[in-house]
Amino acid sequence: MAVARVPGAVDAGCARAWLAAIDAHPAWRRAGTAGAEFNPHSSSLRAAALESLDLGAIAAALLAGEVGSFSRSSWHQDGALGFDFLGAAASDGDLLSMTTCWIALTPCGDDAPGLELVDREATTLLPLAVLADAAVRARHPQCDFLRPVMNPGDALVFGGGVLHHTHVAATMSRERTSLELRFFPAGSLPPRLRGDRFLPLH
Repeated sequence: MAVARVPGAVDAGCARAWLAAIDAHPAWRRAGTAGAEFNPHSSSLRAAALESLDLGAIAAALLAGEVGSFSRSSWHQDGALGFDFLGAAASDGDLLSMTTCWIALTPCGDDAPGLELVDREATTLLPLAVLADAAVRARHPQCDFLRPVMNPGDALVFGGGVLHHTHVAATMSRERTSLELRFFPAGSLPPRLRGDRFLPLH
């Protein structure tokens, strides 16, 4: 099993406090403008922009290592983080050794978008040509696909090679808020990730 679901990984009080801190950030009121802290394409806010969140304490409660935050809605591997698909050729060494912890802060997967994952851990970075939805579904049997329904505080933990994307259906009428943490072995943050988007935790 490449994906682990951890019900109640974060207690309800913490999940509510994190949600309130995220919802209160002024970036949501100017969501139509791009900026270092807010990505309007993925509707994602950098965790580092939330001064009221103690990222070190959050990470210490979950895993150990280094953490960053980003989001995409098409099929992708988090181990491709920072890789320039248009300017470089993928090779085995380009898939980062990392773990993602994805935490639901609102109910999701039923009436609000959740995640769809392939319950397999790829060992290489997959090129863009095989990340189209039809190509992913052609390569995997239906039993490999997971669409977990999650409650606030539930978490998904998976490696950098696991394919996943946002699962959304026309019948969904609510929005979701989630917190994504990405961990790397201590002292091994790759050069392509160094910068203000990723915060070493000591």
